[in-house]
Amino acid sequence: MLDFAGGTVVETASGISGLVLALLLGKRNDFGRKAILPSSVVLTVAGAGLLWFSWLGFNAVSELKADEIAASALLITNTAGATGALSWMLVEWKITKKATMLGAASGAMSGLVAITPAAGFVGLGGSIIIGFVAGIIGFMGVFWLKHRFKYDDSLDVFGVHGLNGIWGTLATGIFANPQVNIVGSGLLYGNIKQFFIQILGLVVVILFTGIMTAILYFITSALSRGARVDEETEVMGLDEAVHGERDFELKGLEFS
Repeated sequence: MLDFAGGTVVETASGISGLVLALLLGKRNDFGRKAILPSSVVLTVAGAGLLWFSWLGFNAVSELKADEIAASALLITNTAGATGALSWMLVEWKITKKATMLGAASGAMSGLVAITPAAGFVGLGGSIIIGFVAGIIGFMGVFWLKHRFKYDDSLDVFGVHGLNGIWGTLATGIFANPQVNIVGSGLLYGNIKQFFIQILGLVVVILFTGIMTAILYFITSALSRGARVDEETEVMGLDEAVHGERDFELKGLEFS
């Protein structure tokens, strides 16, 4: 199975774990009744920028040596992040007539997730397609799939990471170019077997992760006498209820 930097075992697995936990925990009390906005778009974009920069090294260093494949992986990663941001904003603009910074950040994350398993195997053209499709998948996962099936994935781990981890793994089996890395070739280069190997690997990872997450949930829930907090604590917020503090205290501040 081809997975250059962990797109299957990290991204897909985390997305499946997030989905299983969201289903087992259930929805927040106000889910679907009002929009839950980020506390700071500025910090969200700053965090996305840090992640994007770090992702370049994360993917490139998976080659474990400084060579042309590592250099290609770095370039390919950046390209996929950029095209993911672009496609998310295009879909956002088409539907809402507005393109947002939050959307750009989410699209970039979608592209970076999808290229992770493919970074050391695909060329520039493949990375553009992977990143562009990833932005669309991420948008649909966050704004359609979650509300269609009414599961409360508060940080959109499944919508952005899970779905695009799956897409990236499949795309690796399609676009892997032997001229980039002799280790593997994909469906477009005559290797249909590799595509089915990618599917098999995904099935194994999804089943293993889903089952183990459920088992660990029930164990920790039993040990802690319930994983779900009560409604009063949920409304108050865990920061204040557990730690006695808030992220932001804006009372008394004046803005001009």
